[in-house]
Amino acid sequence: MDVRRENAFDAPEFAARREKTRALMAKRGIDTLVLHSAPNIYYLCGHHTLNLWDYQCLVLPMAGQPFMLLWHFEEGRFAATAVDTGLEMFGSGDEPIAETRDVLEKYGLRKGTIGLEKECTFLSPGQCERLSAALEPARVVDGSGVVEQVRMVKSDAELELIRRSARGTDSAMRAGYSEIREGVRDTEIAAAVVADLVRSDIQGFAIYPMVAVGTRSGVPHHSHDGLHVARGDIVFLEFAAAIHWYHAPLMRAAALGDVPAFVETVADTGSAALQAMCETVRAGIPASDVAAAGKAEVDRIRDRIHFHDFFAYSVGIGFPPTWLEGGFGIVMDNHRPLEAGMVFHFPMTLRVKGEFGVGQSQTVIVHDDGAEVLSELPLGLHRVG
Repeated sequence: MDVRRENAFDAPEFAARREKTRALMAKRGIDTLVLHSAPNIYYLCGHHTLNLWDYQCLVLPMAGQPFMLLWHFEEGRFAATAVDTGLEMFGSGDEPIAETRDVLEKYGLRKGTIGLEKECTFLSPGQCERLSAALEPARVVDGSGVVEQVRMVKSDAELELIRRSARGTDSAMRAGYSEIREGVRDTEIAAAVVADLVRSDIQGFAIYPMVAVGTRSGVPHHSHDGLHVARGDIVFLEFAAAIHWYHAPLMRAAALGDVPAFVETVADTGSAALQAMCETVRAGIPASDVAAAGKAEVDRIRDRIHFHDFFAYSVGIGFPPTWLEGGFGIVMDNHRPLEAGMVFHFPMTLRVKGEFGVGQSQTVIVHDDGAEVLSELPLGLHRVG
């Protein structure tokens, strides 16, 4: 099929990712990995589509070319995106589980140990159960987390896309700031953010931009609903530009006019926690040490605020419904050392429930000698008026 190609990475990049994945498969005793996670499929072969609701899978054998099983209507997306990958298609009305069984039989892979992503947003529990039964006599094991572990350490090409995302995200944050004024609706602020993100050449939204005004800033995971900004309001903003589906998320908080002293204290505490954690980050440091640096600052006002105690999580590729990468959180009980090339989002959201919240964050790249902080925007409350 003659279509315009839209690849962010070349064949050697994908070959290196596949070999690292196969090495981990071997350690876990997996002969064939059958993947349904859209981010993992994209990571290993480049295929991506906005259609995340119809069945698709990527089969990675221990040797040889991987191949996808795809609904025939998506053939154009495969032709535009997939790299060094075979294609098998099923028709409208065909049963995808039976088709998966048959194609594995066709390739001589319905044997040995097959890994399925049993902890996967893109494969329902019912589908997983039926597929496990259909693949007998092969032994089916949980292959969740194999690709995510490889994805933790980014290549130079991936890091450049994440830096581009950070630049686009900073630009959209400035656009959101510029719309904040007395009487403006939160939808107008969101419109400015979305327009600027689209102009940065995003592919879509892994998480829709969050713009929460006034008391809504004290409610997690809330976005615009037509509220007008009044003097003394906090405006919470969080989003990320998806550049070839790579993300560098950012949270900031703006204040229209004067705010109570405790709001200032919360903002200062969040800024101090982020600075302390970023100063601690470097390759070889246990994740728990970084979390402890943030916790020491948050604990100063712990009895007066609500915080999730999830100090950072890995980011990179993200498809709806999330830009979070699984498998590695910076929390107090994770003592795994950081590695150069890891990328983390530090979401410092300190709230008084239902009253106000001050959200600040940084996305950072881990290096041997410290953290590369990607946003150029200062921490603390952004003052308007």
